[in-house]
Amino acid sequence: MLAACVYLYDKSIIYTVFEKIENKIKLRLNPNAQVDAEKELVKQLAHEIDFNFGQWQPLAVGTGTVEPNKVKVGTATYPSLSAAVASLQDGQDMLIGEGVYREPLVIIKNNVKITGSGRVVFDGVSAEGKAAIITKGSNIIINNLECKNISVSDENGACVRSEGSRLTVDHVYFHDSEQGILTGGNESLRVINSRFEKLGKNGQAHGIYVDAGELFIDNSLFVASVSEGHEIKSRAKKTVVTNSVVASLSSGDSRLIDIPNGGELIVSNSVLEKGPQSFNSNMIGYGLEGLTHTVNQISLTKNLIILERAGFNQLLNIPADANLPVTTADNIIISKEDLSLNGINWIYSSRDEAKIDDYPKIPTLRYDKKK
Repeated sequence: MLAACVYLYDKSIIYTVFEKIENKIKLRLNPNAQVDAEKELVKQLAHEIDFNFGQWQPLAVGTGTVEPNKVKVGTATYPSLSAAVASLQDGQDMLIGEGVYREPLVIIKNNVKITGSGRVVFDGVSAEGKAAIITKGSNIIINNLECKNISVSDENGACVRSEGSRLTVDHVYFHDSEQGILTGGNESLRVINSRFEKLGKNGQAHGIYVDAGELFIDNSLFVASVSEGHEIKSRAKKTVVTNSVVASLSSGDSRLIDIPNGGELIVSNSVLEKGPQSFNSNMIGYGLEGLTHTVNQISLTKNLIILERAGFNQLLNIPADANLPVTTADNIIISKEDLSLNGINWIYSSRDEAKIDDYPKIPTLRYDKKK
């Protein structure tokens, strides 16, 4: 039986339309309000993110084996990324020395591992009008890198654009860009031990946007997408999120997770928080652009789910005519709206009732409760 939060009509559309009209009227009355609000939001989000998660730190990988602002491929050292890429062959590793790089990276080879040694930052660069790093080969690993301030003319600029297959990102930090990762026909994308923060643009760019294949996310943080971006958008046939935190905080994001064409969605042992200023009432949208996959099913188990948007909240938005199995079990859920879900779940009306610290605290463990 589908959860009762699947409606015969979409209440969220009604609420969203009225809220957007109200916001437009306010901006006409006070044109400077948006600028002031955006400045205040930047400060507030920075405080909330630091309060909950602290500062991202690079790993001490390869320290001392390559000089700052140099790049090592095999035993050879190169003065630039472009020189290193020109020599790169299938199966080789690239070690990038500590520094800020304003040169993009395009990888066409296969079975390549790209690793940052110390703090390696790609800042405000793009190749082919797409991304700071473009991968066109298969079996590529990106490890221990930071990327920020990426924007392109079509407002779809990504830190990483995957056009090949089988990409893994491990301990990456993507922030303050239009998009974190954007994939094409990727066979599989694995995101582990990574952090995606303040990403999004005009509702078309997101923290991560997967167009096909399979998406696996583990032990990662997706927080505070902006400009009505989703934290995670996936058209993959299978999307799995485990041991992770996906949270709005005070950002003006859209859905935490958007699965527009259905497929398998599995979310477990994770923390999902829908923040007070989110533009979209849905926490998770599923199949809203039509079901195109052979297997369509949803499983939400052993999660801490916090619905605290100031307006109407909807845990799961599925088309009324969709006929698919939905499993919701062993979740702790905080919601002021009434929910009727299958399985055994623990539902509370407030953080206080659930004995969980007040907003903006995001528990990083499922049972991180007040003492």
